[in-house]
Amino acid sequence: MKNKSAVYSAAVLSMLITCSPAFAHHGTGASYDLSKHITLKGTVTAFNWSNPHLQVYFDVKDNTGKVEHWVAEIRSSLYQARRAGWTKDLIKPTDEITVTGNPAKSGAPALVMEKLVLPDGTALAGGVTAE
Repeated sequence: MKNKSAVYSAAVLSMLITCSPAFAHHGTGASYDLSKHITLKGTVTAFNWSNPHLQVYFDVKDNTGKVEHWVAEIRSSLYQARRAGWTKDLIKPTDEITVTGNPAKSGAPALVMEKLVLPDGTALAGGVTAE
């Protein structure tokens, strides 16, 4: 009986250890202030089309002309983004974009995207879902 308990305990422990990174990954509310929404206009410097989340890097100029380097990521997977109209050639460096999203709690120039407006006025959801 003790042997079965030890095996069961070891199995549960190994599953918890293995699965914990997956739980930590989905902590959008832990990293971003979901009660705040900001809108930024900027120039794309890079577009990272890869899992687990797409990332758009862009430069924003303040009123004095100082440039701040920002990154925005979408909440959904690459598969869901494709279904919502995103493509790897959708955004190019030098494109002028407008991004709306929730800023990082740390104050870092990062946000989780709610909406992206392309140079031609096309708006895409940043928090796309599989629906």
